[in-house]
Amino acid sequence: MCGFRFSALASSLLVLLWTSVCVSPARLLGDDGKVLRIPLKRISREIREDVLERNVGADPSTQEDNLRGKPGQGYYVQMALGTPPQLLNILVDTGSSNFAVGAAPHPFLDKYFDRSLSSTYTDTQKSVYVPYTQGNWKGSLGTDEVSLPSGPNVTVRANIASITSSSNFFINGSHWEGILGLAYSEIARPDSTVEPFFDSMVKEGHVPNIFSMQLCGTIDQGNTTDISVGGTMVVGGIDADLYEGPILYSSLRREWYYEVIITKVEVDGEDLGMDCKEYNFDKTIVDSGTTNLRVPKKVFRKVKQMLDAKTDIDIPAEFWTGEDLMCWKIGSTPWEHFPPMGIYLQGTSNSEAFRLSISPQQYMRAVSDGLGRTEDCYKFAITSSDTGTVIGAVVMEGFYVVFDRENKTVGFAKSTCGVRDTTQSSGVAGPFPHSNTTDCAYTVPQEDTTVLMMVAYVMAGICGMCMLLLVVMLGQWQVRRWRRSWDDCADDTSLLKSNTSY
Repeated sequence: MCGFRFSALASSLLVLLWTSVCVSPARLLGDDGKVLRIPLKRISREIREDVLERNVGADPSTQEDNLRGKPGQGYYVQMALGTPPQLLNILVDTGSSNFAVGAAPHPFLDKYFDRSLSSTYTDTQKSVYVPYTQGNWKGSLGTDEVSLPSGPNVTVRANIASITSSSNFFINGSHWEGILGLAYSEIARPDSTVEPFFDSMVKEGHVPNIFSMQLCGTIDQGNTTDISVGGTMVVGGIDADLYEGPILYSSLRREWYYEVIITKVEVDGEDLGMDCKEYNFDKTIVDSGTTNLRVPKKVFRKVKQMLDAKTDIDIPAEFWTGEDLMCWKIGSTPWEHFPPMGIYLQGTSNSEAFRLSISPQQYMRAVSDGLGRTEDCYKFAITSSDTGTVIGAVVMEGFYVVFDRENKTVGFAKSTCGVRDTTQSSGVAGPFPHSNTTDCAYTVPQEDTTVLMMVAYVMAGICGMCMLLLVVMLGQWQVRRWRRSWDDCADDTSLLKSNTSY
């Protein structure tokens, strides 16, 4: 019994070890010298298709003021897929890497990519599944000719995921039919061998490895409120007309998402006083496909507390938790009573940081009151996160953001877009000296790593000892079996001799 128990223990430990260790799963210029701008259309439930169609084929340099949409819903660009080209509106997302389009009828889609109508489509016979913070989709991978009608004059053969089923992904009345992931191949699905669209454009179209975005947010001038807004994406460079002042750059920590490092957060000039690692737990990314500013739970509680304390008018607690809206008569929102915020990012060296000034117009996201625009209503645009900090569209809307992949940096400058109020505008300032910004990056604590290594070594030692015992016991059992067989054979021989003698 004792031998059996040792054998069972050894077997269990060997299976556990085997399972855990061995089974693991510039400015881009056209021919006429004009900057090539890609129009980004705000997702809107009120966009009329005739407005969209009138913009198709127009001079890109004249489309900046003709973009429409609603705040808080994301931005999309028109793309041409296949031969002959099929025009689809595609959500621009710097927080993912797959280029995916609806490829089957869906109640929320006005149109979809019909692969059977394209003579250049090739099916790779691979399936793909992509989950997001909200929603997911499944489909099959293929390749086809793709271009940006109001971007660089190039057509590339790109990977396309054809979405055949989805859950909470498409939005009713949104007027977009797919998503353009602009992040790096490391987070592409099903694996990093799926080359993202922008990588293909840089490689095949000889486009500089840089793009920039001006997301304009909600505009308010006097007593006239206009929440039909848009923006511009420049592929291959920077457009000096879209920003003012300097562009300050933050080094990318890692090329997967656009990961940066936050060194400090302020409310009305007062430091939150938290360990800066808390801001980057477990990462900080710049993501145009996420609406809000998302921060870790501890940071969210502190931000909410300080904003409430420093807002000198009564605001219901339900507003700060995102449960209720705040509404005022059109054009009379009391912005001056809400404090600004500051987010400090690591600069291009470990000894400096710069500040993004976040206005109330950014962390209070305009929404429809559902009553035919009788009031200006807002939702708190900072939310709690379980997956790190996300600098989403509401923050990006205050800045011109440059994704300089060639130099592995993300830049921010003051945007030339109009804002809802000029008393507290967003902007950039710095750089400021910092002792060592890399200290703020979140990493697995060294002591935890040491403990895990010790546990791994102990487990390996135990498994080795158990394996040795098992081998010894198997050997002993084999010897006993051999001896027993020998004895039986000897007995049979003796009996045979006895019978023969008889």
